[in-house]
Amino acid sequence: MVEHLANTPTENRWRSQMQPVPIVISIIRRVKPGDEGGEDAVSYLLIKRKSGPYRDHWALVGGKWDFGESLSTAAIREIREETGLVGTFSALLGLVNERVTLDDGGDLGAAHFLIFVCQVDAEIGEAREQEEGAVAWFTGDDIDNLNAAGDIIPSDYAMISQFVGQENLPYVEVEMQSVGPGGDSPGSTRLTQFELKG
Repeated sequence: MVEHLANTPTENRWRSQMQPVPIVISIIRRVKPGDEGGEDAVSYLLIKRKSGPYRDHWALVGGKWDFGESLSTAAIREIREETGLVGTFSALLGLVNERVTLDDGGDLGAAHFLIFVCQVDAEIGEAREQEEGAVAWFTGDDIDNLNAAGDIIPSDYAMISQFVGQENLPYVEVEMQSVGPGGDSPGSTRLTQFELKG
């Protein structure tokens, strides 16, 4: 069924999508040191979506990658917009090619997303509900319970399960500058940055 996704009429696609949409989402963690050498408490920030096809489901924080942004800038911006929290980008954890098939009665429609799963560490401050929905911190066990109850987006739960504790994936931030004539006239391009991350 997924193999035929490209044949889905435009009117049956999420927002008349023509290409995969790049999405940046973050596994946001907060670590509280244990008392007197006890085990550290790790929790993860989720958002309860107010609108869209995943309304009333808990999800990872993130959204569309804006034109011209670096990966870390996009992740940090989305977190600030959706939670009010300032975080520090730690790593790219994975790349997910998510394809959604059309199901009668579903309100997403056929869709295709290229999801960059990042890790961000929470800094000082409190996450607060913004326009997109309520936010809350959950332990790993809490997240398992959300999944058992069907209260978290299934692919987000799978990403948390798969990527928490994984090693960082290397990636490269490249910047190039077009030099000379524009339009259809040939010009040259100069490499201004090639930086290995992760």
